[in-house]
Amino acid sequence: MRGPLEGIRVFDLTLIMVGPWSTMNLGALGADVIHIERPGIERGSLGGGIPPYMNGTSIGHITWNMNKRQMFLDLKSDFDVDVAHQLLATCDVFVDNMRPGVADRLGLSYEKLSEINPRIIYCTICGWGTSGPMADRTAADPQIQAFSGFAGNSGAEGGKSEVYRHFTQMDATTGNYATMAILMAMLAREKTGKGQRIDLTMVEAATAVQASRIGEYLATGEQPALMGSGTTTVVPSGAFETEDGTWLGLEARTLPQWQGLCSVLGLSDLAENPAYSTIAGRVAAREAINERLTAKLKTKPSRWWQLKLGQASVPCARIMRFEELMHHPQVTKNHYIEPAETKHWGTVYATGLPWTFSRTPATVLPTSDGGEQTGEILDELAERDAAKEAQATPAGVQS
Repeated sequence: MRGPLEGIRVFDLTLIMVGPWSTMNLGALGADVIHIERPGIERGSLGGGIPPYMNGTSIGHITWNMNKRQMFLDLKSDFDVDVAHQLLATCDVFVDNMRPGVADRLGLSYEKLSEINPRIIYCTICGWGTSGPMADRTAADPQIQAFSGFAGNSGAEGGKSEVYRHFTQMDATTGNYATMAILMAMLAREKTGKGQRIDLTMVEAATAVQASRIGEYLATGEQPALMGSGTTTVVPSGAFETEDGTWLGLEARTLPQWQGLCSVLGLSDLAENPAYSTIAGRVAAREAINERLTAKLKTKPSRWWQLKLGQASVPCARIMRFEELMHHPQVTKNHYIEPAETKHWGTVYATGLPWTFSRTPATVLPTSDGGEQTGEILDELAERDAAKEAQATPAGVQS
């Protein structure tokens, strides 16, 4: 068994990252995901043509479209729309992340598809929603970060708000919420026997993932202050420079962690100060505490502090670069980053799966080229039609 979703088929009409991220997850769980591209698209335009590239193809496309079969369909052609309808009759899930109304105009509305296949789970993802003054606008990750207030929570202490530098944050978050919603709809279908429509927006996902920060504002009436790598709610918590110029991320939330940190750093006076025995007390003394910690942590290299603080059960980690991460024994031992052989791009390295199933292991399959399995999928549809025709023909009657 290739995964817990083996036997589930997904019609993937998605582009760039939001939708492809969700369907990539479904494919990793064992679903047969069929990703649709328009015929004639150049390899350099796949994935929106976003650099960097491998052999002329966007790294984004290669990353977001693992675990899928690739098919060409011209959905402006009546013939190909009919083929899409035939394929959708065999599918469990439809996913698109185009602007509201685009799929409808292509003949792929929920009403049409649920008529063809009442069990279809129809997940449509957009940026702003299906109504309101911004409904017909396109959306991208940086704009959603700005609109949702996410960017307003990120920036240097005393500085300006800035978009989170990993610009796919809202894309991946929305894709993950879509995956969860689809799985729940499949569970509901087991009880009702019917599919349903799921509407999901990037703005909804962006606000949901910020529940604690928005809650902080609603409780206090104040915009959370910019703290750089720190947080408004816990002290100490953040990144500190060490003797060798590398940085160490650490946090002492509980009293034992705080006492362990002070013991390792030789700051017994801080540990013995009753005003610092609670989180609230340490938050109130943020500047004084961080000043002492900053000075002390610069006296030893980050690896030394990581060893000693780890022994004292204080959460910490040296801030690493990707070149270190991919060779770290914790990563290699647990297969967090794995090589994969591809026909068109040679050996690529991909992040491993975030889940481990004891009975139905999930798998990572390398990305195929655009439209590569079109013939294979069409043959499967032809075989299905032939089998249906044979079943409908009475015994002894030749067609």
